[in-house]
Amino acid sequence: MAIPPLLIKIVNTLAFVFLLGLNTYAGFFDNDSPYHETHVTYITPAAFVYFIWVLIHFLLLGFVIYQFFPAANEVVVDGIHGHFLSLSVFNAIWVWLYSTDHTILALIPLLLVSGQVSYVYFIIKNRYPAATFGETVWIHAPFSLYHGWIFVLTVIGVFVAFSPEKVDDESPNVLTKIFVVLGLLFLEGTAVAYIEKYKGDIAGAIVIAWSLFGIAAEQDDPVIHWAAIILAVFTTIHIFKPLFKKYVLKTREEQAPLIP
Repeated sequence: MAIPPLLIKIVNTLAFVFLLGLNTYAGFFDNDSPYHETHVTYITPAAFVYFIWVLIHFLLLGFVIYQFFPAANEVVVDGIHGHFLSLSVFNAIWVWLYSTDHTILALIPLLLVSGQVSYVYFIIKNRYPAATFGETVWIHAPFSLYHGWIFVLTVIGVFVAFSPEKVDDESPNVLTKIFVVLGLLFLEGTAVAYIEKYKGDIAGAIVIAWSLFGIAAEQDDPVIHWAAIILAVFTTIHIFKPLFKKYVLKTREEQAPLIP
């Protein structure tokens, strides 16, 4: 039995209210949540990085409004369907497990959130490419940002679960430095993949670049600090590649004379 489209949209709206309330509480009132300086590791970013949630929630608010327009009916009902509700629930379970110090168990719902967001991301990217400004901003952008951000949180979550906590005024051992740099390279490689593989999708790459700058700002170990800065700068430069191709090279080609 097919679920009525209006019911899916109402559920999406309630899921957004739930997710917004959850993250607002976790960010401002729960000092044990993932958004505070608990379980600090050598890859933990500065606190300002977590304000990316503000932009994501703003765009998701636009999504729950835009979904009631006829133009969004197909992508919301057939594409996103009930996955937005699922990722909101898994997000809540992750926050609760993390806040109660079950950092290894917390990886399970975090991976489930990542799976749900990835499914939505790939569905709308491949089956419902944005044809209008509204679809780009209110459908594609929030889930692209969410996808990049959950990827960052997953990498951080792995280090929280399995790496030693950061000790002030102590340098991490060589093995920890190696794994952190590998984690940073993994983040940067994913940012490049957003641009090269996913048709110049800069939203997810921007989230990762923002996070790399935040890691550089937070970590004072020279190896980790400078590796994060170099990779953040490289990622930022790469972000401008599709924009350069679209607005500079295309303009030059259009202005070039047809007869040399």
